[in-house]
Amino acid sequence: MKENDIKDLTLASVFAAIILLMTFVPQIGYITIGTVALTLIHIPVLIGVFLLPKKYSLVLALFFGFGSLIRAATTPTGPLDPAFVNPLVSVLPRLLFALAAIYIVQLFKVIELKVKHSDIYIFGIVSLITSFGIYYAGQAIISFSGWNANVITILFLIINVGFITGYYAFIKKADDKRILIPSTLILATFIHTVLVLTALVVFEKALVTTLIPSDQLFSFIVTIAVTNGLVEAILAAFIGTPILFALQQLKEKR
Repeated sequence: MKENDIKDLTLASVFAAIILLMTFVPQIGYITIGTVALTLIHIPVLIGVFLLPKKYSLVLALFFGFGSLIRAATTPTGPLDPAFVNPLVSVLPRLLFALAAIYIVQLFKVIELKVKHSDIYIFGIVSLITSFGIYYAGQAIISFSGWNANVITILFLIINVGFITGYYAFIKKADDKRILIPSTLILATFIHTVLVLTALVVFEKALVTTLIPSDQLFSFIVTIAVTNGLVEAILAAFIGTPILFALQQLKEKR
């Protein structure tokens, strides 16, 4: 086995151990606040996407998925946990998420190499996607809750401006070439949230509809996708970016 292969295998093993630790130690990988659960275990997978070959990134995604399955089967903590015993809900979305992250990185790298002022275009892509998501979350909440449409629209407009401003301020601290990392973390995190919620609706609809009426299901899913996804994306960018910068610098020195 070549030296680089040994280093990759060792690093992948470390990340796999971190994923398992975050899975089974309470309030580390899954932060529960009331009825809301925020997932942070996808961050080591995303770090692995940047630092490891594709095969190891997919292995980390499998650890993430099967860890979620085992946790749901052995120590359920929420009403939807029984759904995650189904590997189509716990494992498949995590594999697809890792693949999506890999291709997002490749796409952004091509844009960086081929397009002048690539940082502006990458910023625009992420801002556009998140803006659409926030807008439709606002519409879903209006439909789901019946709250005043004008108030919700203004609130979500403020949230959107706040997110874009924070995103710009965050990436501005690094040089233009480093925009790829936080942008990928944000976009891939949204994709992860959407994939898991889609799998819940498609493969465990009977369980989900026992908790949420069918006529409110779409609005509820969109709302959770954006609200949870937005918070998780922000956390992923703020936690994962400095870690990746440090690990990449260490890897370059070696």
